[in-house]
Amino acid sequence: MSLRPVELEQVVEEVGARLTGAVAQKAWCPLPRLAYLELRVPGRSVLLCLCAEGDLARVSVADERFPTPGEPAPFQRWLRHELTGFKLQGARWRDAERVVELDFEREDVRRRLVLELGAPGGLFLLSDSGRVLMHSGEGFAQRRNLYPGMAWTPPEPQPQDALAKAKAVPSRLVPNEGEDLPYARAAERLLGARDKASRAETIRRRLAQPYRARLKRSSRTLEKVRAEASRGPDAEKHRRLGELLAQNLFRLKRGATEVMLTEYTESGAEEVRVALDPKRTPKEEADWHFHQYRRLLRGVEQARHREAELAREVAQAQAALAQIEAMDEALLLAQAEVLQLPAGGEGTPEGRPFKEYVGHGGARIWVGRGSEDNDTLTFKVARPWHLWLHARGVPGSHVVLPLEKGQEVAQEVLLDAAHLALHHSGAKGEPRGEVSYVPVKFVRKVKGGAHGQVTYTREKTFVVRMEPERLERLLKSRHAEAPTS
Repeated sequence: MSLRPVELEQVVEEVGARLTGAVAQKAWCPLPRLAYLELRVPGRSVLLCLCAEGDLARVSVADERFPTPGEPAPFQRWLRHELTGFKLQGARWRDAERVVELDFEREDVRRRLVLELGAPGGLFLLSDSGRVLMHSGEGFAQRRNLYPGMAWTPPEPQPQDALAKAKAVPSRLVPNEGEDLPYARAAERLLGARDKASRAETIRRRLAQPYRARLKRSSRTLEKVRAEASRGPDAEKHRRLGELLAQNLFRLKRGATEVMLTEYTESGAEEVRVALDPKRTPKEEADWHFHQYRRLLRGVEQARHREAELAREVAQAQAALAQIEAMDEALLLAQAEVLQLPAGGEGTPEGRPFKEYVGHGGARIWVGRGSEDNDTLTFKVARPWHLWLHARGVPGSHVVLPLEKGQEVAQEVLLDAAHLALHHSGAKGEPRGEVSYVPVKFVRKVKGGAHGQVTYTREKTFVVRMEPERLERLLKSRHAEAPTS
């Protein structure tokens, strides 16, 4: 659970006593309810963690911060603009409202950073007059009905009996003697590792969601297709009956509902009872069986082809899930951009600004859905070291390969991404085209330009000869509906 009231009181009192006068040098807001302030005191810097995330809520001093996924959040930009160079003047814990207040000042200009730990939790940055400059937290401002420009008011206080009960719970913090901020560091030891583990598992779950959905859907379809593919004996039975009827047309009487015929097999003569439709002529009856034979045979052939495709899809999904399950905490946290995407089940991918395809070896390939989504994909979702691709000289979707930091892209994966870049561009349908690729950090928006309009440097360009089989494989790998672009 989050820090208890007595623990928050210990930490905030220590921060106010030992960090007053510290200068705010940097600020980060990697997630909506998580912020860090780098405070400089004589001889060292301190990384103050402010978290309003449910059971992980805390004020602490951390040794390292959570990575910032994609483009910095607006709240992070406001923190840096409004607090950089300001000195911490004091810290207060309001136990009734579960609020932490940090006061900053520079040349008679005052700012206040408010951390609300109740439900919903979030952060407010206030002006010297107490008005909201910016807020952070998913749905936080709406639930609190507080927006930029409005005067901040504290949340409703807890009932006195609940407050007294909460304050009576003892502290779990174990300070280490000789540390600069023993209670604040003890708070991070208590919840920091759990925070990382919890977010890593959330990333693992969200990465696995589309593959689990595809595995479930493909496995269910595979069962039906295998049942269809196993109807070969039914088709053969219709062929045998059709031939038997054709050989005995003279023995059939129109209007009869059945007939006994002699079939000569390898084991000898056998009497076969054949059901008849009284509305059909003898020839129509034989032709009907031959038609059923051909229909079932076509269905069996198509089902066997589809069965092979579905088996490959199931194998790909299983391999991707195995790879995700094998990822350690560091690799999962390197995919922190996943936490910015909507959570949910099978419908989740459709809320993303990109379509996801699976390339060679299970590699993920992201393709922007439209011009605005191109901006979101490139500047908010993608990390600086991810690889960015675009069809050269023609309008088209932004394509991103979400590589791990320092990972070299495989040639086959690069070719897969290049095929998608050309397919989702003005060069669609052309037998060949040029594709440029560059790390995301070298892509810049055109100032005043339209959505999706960018410039880039240090790019590499190569000519791609389109391979229909490769493109077909990629388009079938989408976990959502068939591509329409």
